[in-house]
Amino acid sequence: MRKGSDIVGKPIVAYDTGEKVGRVRDLIFDQERNYLVALLVQEGGFMSDARVLPLLAIQSIGMDAAIVSRADNIIPAKSDPQVAAILARNNIMNGTHIMTVSGQDLGKMVDLYFDETTGAIEGYEVSGGIFADAYSGRSFVPAVQTLRIGENYAFVPAMVADLMEEQVGGIKAAIQDTSEKVQAAAHKAGEQISEVSRQATTQVANAIVDPESQKQFVLGRKTASEVLRPDGSVFLTPGKIVTMADAMTAENIGILDRLYRAAGGNLAEDAKQRASEIAQDLTQKANATTARYTIDQALGRRATTVVRTRDGLIVAAPGQIVTEKTIERAQTYHLEEALLRSVGLSTSNAAKSSANDALDAASSQISHTGDRVQSGIAQSIEWAKQTGEKLRSQTTHALEEQQIKGALGRPATRVILDKQDRVILNTGELITHRSIEAARRAEMLEVLLSSVYTKTPEFSEATLRAPEPGRASLPAAS
Repeated sequence: MRKGSDIVGKPIVAYDTGEKVGRVRDLIFDQERNYLVALLVQEGGFMSDARVLPLLAIQSIGMDAAIVSRADNIIPAKSDPQVAAILARNNIMNGTHIMTVSGQDLGKMVDLYFDETTGAIEGYEVSGGIFADAYSGRSFVPAVQTLRIGENYAFVPAMVADLMEEQVGGIKAAIQDTSEKVQAAAHKAGEQISEVSRQATTQVANAIVDPESQKQFVLGRKTASEVLRPDGSVFLTPGKIVTMADAMTAENIGILDRLYRAAGGNLAEDAKQRASEIAQDLTQKANATTARYTIDQALGRRATTVVRTRDGLIVAAPGQIVTEKTIERAQTYHLEEALLRSVGLSTSNAAKSSANDALDAASSQISHTGDRVQSGIAQSIEWAKQTGEKLRSQTTHALEEQQIKGALGRPATRVILDKQDRVILNTGELITHRSIEAARRAEMLEVLLSSVYTKTPEFSEATLRAPEPGRASLPAAS
C-alpha cells in the first residue's frame, strides 16, 4: 500500500530526461468505484486548465519522487473524461465523516491508503470515532465497495465496524484447520532453529584456526618478535615485513600460528569475537524463524505502528486490523517480525500466545527450542574460550620445548640463581637436563632460557680433544 499524504508534495521526474516536470498537488480518486484515478499536478484557474497524471502513466512511486516515462504523460484534465467528471463534481472526501448505516460514527477522514499498482483504495485513516487510538486519536477504516457519499457523511455497511474490532481468537480460530497443523508448524520452526544452532557451532570451530585468514592477516605486516622454526632456529627476525612466500613457508613447516601472533594476531580474542558475532546472528535468525511460524498470532489484532518496506511501501497502517492479506504482505517482504511487534507481540510471546490447547503445546515446544538455542549459544562461546586457551597453552608449551632443545649443551651467559641465591648454573657452564629441571623448580626457567649463548663457538684442535670420554661415546658403547 501507499499512503496518500506520502505522495502529496513529492516531485514528478521524467525518466527520459531526468528533469523535474511537476509536483503532486493532490490525489484524484473515483468515490463510486473506490480507486485512485490520477494525481493532480496543476489546479485549474481562471486562465488555465487543471493538469493531471493518470495512474496508468506512472512508472513507479518511490519514497522521494514519482517517475514517469516522459513529460507529456502529464495531460490536461479535460482530455480524460473520467477525471474531468470527478473534478467537476468537486466531491472531496477529505474531512468527510464516515458512518455506518446503523449510526456508528467511525471518524472523520484525513488520509487514505491505496494499492500503487491497481489504484484500489484499501482503507482510510480517520480522526476520532469509536475506534480512535487513545494515544494518536486515529484509526483505520477498511475500504468497502458499497460507499455512499453524501454532503457531510459517507455511509458504509454495519459490517465495517465489525472489521475494525480486534478479534483475537475469533478470526484466528476460524482459519486454523486443525491443532496438528499448528503443532507441525511449531515442530518445523524448532527443526530449523536447531539446524541454525548446529551450523553456528561448526562455524565457531572453523573460525578459531583458519589458515587462509591468518595468511591474509600477516601479509605485509611487520613481525614484533622473533619467529622460530620447529628446530629452534630463527625463521624471521623482529621488524621483518612478512611476504606471501613467508606465510606459505610458515604454513608448510607448521609455524603459521607463531607467525600470526608475531605479526600482532590473537587467536583466542579472534575466536571470542567470532563466537560473539555468530551468536548475535544466530539470535536474529532464530527470531526470524520463530516469527515466520507464529505470524498467524497477529491475525485479528490491531497494528499500533506503521510497518513499511525499505522503499516505503506500507504493509500495515496504524490502527489497521491485521487480515490474511496483511499477513501475506508481511511474508512477501519478510516483515513478519516487524508486524508482530506492531501488534504488540514479540517473537517469544507470539509463540506462547494461543487460542486453544494445541497452540499452547506448539508454542511451548517453540519456547523450549528457543531455550536450547540460547544454551547452544552460551556453549559455543564457552567452547571458543576454552579452545582458545587450550591452543594458547599448547603453543606456549611447544615453544618452551623448542627453546629447551635449542639451549641444551650450550653455555650460559650469566649466573643463574634460585630464590635463595644458590647457584644453579655458573657463567660458561653447559646447560643440561638437570639444570633445566632445577631452574624449573626454582621458577627461573625463563631466565635460564633467555641466557643461552647462541653464537657458533670457534674450537681449536686442542679444545676438540675432550679430557675424558662421554658416557655414550663409541669406545664406551663397544
